[in-house]
Amino acid sequence: MTNFRPISQSNMTKLQLIVIQTDLPKYDIPLLERIACLDGIELTVLADIETERQLNQYKKGLDQFTAVHVGTVSFGGLILRPGLFRVIRSLKPGVVVICGSPREVSQLLVLLWCKLTGVPVGVWGMFHRIGPKRFASETYMRIVGKLGDVMLSYAEHGRREQMRRGISNDKIVVLGTAIDQQSIIAVRDKVSDEEVARFRVTQNLSGKKVLLHVVRLTSIKRADLTLRCLARIVEDRQDVQLVLIGGGPLEAEMKALAAELRVSEFVRFLGPIYDENTLALWFKNADVFVMATCIGLSIHHAMCYGVPVVTDDSPLTQASEFEALVDNETGLTYRAGDLDDYASKVCRLLDDPELRRRLSAGALKRIESEYTIDRKAKNFELAIRRLADMRRS
Repeated sequence: MTNFRPISQSNMTKLQLIVIQTDLPKYDIPLLERIACLDGIELTVLADIETERQLNQYKKGLDQFTAVHVGTVSFGGLILRPGLFRVIRSLKPGVVVICGSPREVSQLLVLLWCKLTGVPVGVWGMFHRIGPKRFASETYMRIVGKLGDVMLSYAEHGRREQMRRGISNDKIVVLGTAIDQQSIIAVRDKVSDEEVARFRVTQNLSGKKVLLHVVRLTSIKRADLTLRCLARIVEDRQDVQLVLIGGGPLEAEMKALAAELRVSEFVRFLGPIYDENTLALWFKNADVFVMATCIGLSIHHAMCYGVPVVTDDSPLTQASEFEALVDNETGLTYRAGDLDDYASKVCRLLDDPELRRRLSAGALKRIESEYTIDRKAKNFELAIRRLADMRRS
């Protein structure tokens, strides 16, 4: 594990690093804390941290960086930030990093301002669209690729897409995707086999194969496909229980669909759960982690517990985090859009304990060695140091 040194207490001038985000979700905080602890860096994050949204989980004063609220206004699907330039000018940034969202008009204007004022600017994002390519997003990615000094891509997929758009590979740093796996593993290892067994009994899971699904129920995650997959599975077996944790705007719709498909008795909707001790008991009782598509950071969470993942194989619908999955080594993929193949892959895992053990071991090895938060932070530091060098030159 990389050890990050604390911020120097000397009188040396620190690099004023400004990171601009839409929200400040809990899963970004461990990375930002590591960046804030680097010698010679003063980190300020500008985000909408007060608007009532599920992703706004920041607790002011508990972290090693400064967070400043800059409210957002939505207009026709675009996001504007009144007062953003006033805050930026008052901070006198040495380096700015913006998020690469085509909907963030104000951040694109910040990029232009940085180029005019000579402030090195990085752009942080996926750089690939989930779904078919669109002219607006393609144009935006080309613009930020040309004007930005460094591209901080979540994954290799984004690097390839920016290179396809004509952006030099020399401008791109691949961060890698990660969550704070150290804290998750600490909880995981604290939960005893006896606690897991008791939980299985109290939750009436004895004799059941547990399919776990942990994510907010939004349209892009296609929980409807997982419910339809379940309907096909229970045609031949009734020993399965699908557990959906996450709530979200489509929860009522998904409950109605489960009733329509006549699988309600095989499904549990538990709503959002953030307590890792509770989540650990569900993950440790899970046989398979299922996500129809666009799996996101959930794949890291499942792999930390060694739960084999089943998701689709489409590069058009998967997020950057999908790169953590290696088919038949850390999980299984099914042919996108093929519900029979989805059900077949799930049942294959349920019926083959040796395959589950092999994939579990592969998942644990990959997540603990290649997809760590410290590795992501070091790659982020590389990008920031490169931007700082541009300022000195």
